Amino acid sequence: MSQESEVREIMQRIYYTSFLTPVGRIYLATTEKGICLLSWGYRSGKDFVREVRNHKSEVRTIVKDDSHLTGIKRDIKRYFSGKPVSFKKYALDLKGTNFQKKVWYVLSTIPYGKVLTYKQVSERIGMPEAARAVGGACGANDLPIIIPCHRVIASNGGLGGFSGGLKIKKHLLKLEGIKLKKNLKKP
Repeated sequence: MSQESEVREIMQRIYYTSFLTPVGRIYLATTEKGICLLSWGYRSGKDFVREVRNHKSEVRTIVKDDSHLTGIKRDIKRYFSGKPVSFKKYALDLKGTNFQKKVWYVLSTIPYGKVLTYKQVSERIGMPEAARAVGGACGANDLPIIIPCHRVIASNGGLGGFSGGLKIKKHLLKLEGIKLKKNLKKP
């Protein structure tokens, strides 16, 4: 194997780990470029690996390796203990459109314990009529918690959607001390 093909092989490798949290087992994956996927709800590591293969078709090797993700794993556990954590120090390997990346950038600026509406996010990216598209970008976010899409709610005070389910969204908002209205409505 030439040195160039060996480097290409390493660049097409994903490392992953999993650990228990109050919302279930979280699976976390990274490429050489940065963290690329955070997810939960899988029955096994095999199911997660299958998802990674579907998501990152260029990847040849997926390796379970806790050592590549110790810092982020520690910070996520700290987050679940109710402490504000900044994930800005971690390199991310985001896969999305330019629009989605603009939305995700705005989401990453929402402080712990605060929320924005889909409309406010659309205004911050300079597209005030794109609130529904912002919802779609939130749903396409592969790094919930790290890019806190759970901190975006509907203008009427409803939760809106969340790819991890509304039960988890409520849990994350409550964890951050965000008071929810008693009768939240879906938009």
